[in-house]
Amino acid sequence: MKYNQIYKNNFVWGNKPNGLLQKIYKLNKVNSEFLDLGCGQGRDVLFMLEKGYKVTAVDNSQEGIKKIKELIQANNLLIANINLNLFCGDIKNFNIQKNKYVIINAFNSLQFLPKKEAVKIIEIIKKNIKNGGYVIISGFTINDPLYKKINNDKRCFFEPQELKKMFSDFHIILYKEEIIEDKGHAGSPEPHKHGIVKMIAQKK
Repeated sequence: MKYNQIYKNNFVWGNKPNGLLQKIYKLNKVNSEFLDLGCGQGRDVLFMLEKGYKVTAVDNSQEGIKKIKELIQANNLLIANINLNLFCGDIKNFNIQKNKYVIINAFNSLQFLPKKEAVKIIEIIKKNIKNGGYVIISGFTINDPLYKKINNDKRCFFEPQELKKMFSDFHIILYKEEIIEDKGHAGSPEPHKHGIVKMIAQKK
């Protein structure tokens, strides 16, 4: 999908943070570092700023980054100028600093990458997140209807239990695979289904 065009006129994913993030944000100290890989229009970014985190956010949509700046102004988050670093670019090219982040969030972003690139990012996340830090991943599985419709070399779809096995050396706090009903959204307005996997894992 062409997200620059979609993000120009719509707040596609709403303004509430993802449910996985809401489960763990309280487990870290104020001013801890949070990384959002594929931040979209910033629903998780604003939430974490409001909770006292220092936020680094990456997305390749210029319009998405622009919307985040507009939301910060609209919500009078002056502290965001100090605690927020925004980068417009591909998440696969972002340098994840070692031992900096206590939460790394890749929520519905890896499915837009080829599988090999997504796996490489996961390996880098695992290596560089702080000890005791949390990884959030939500993505597509091979049970998603798209799996049989598109070129799978260009998209990441996880096999059953695959993501869990990748994090077998982490403490799995939450892991769920399911089929969900999507009522439709900008860029794909008709009701449709997705096969998804959600995970929270903590580095031991």
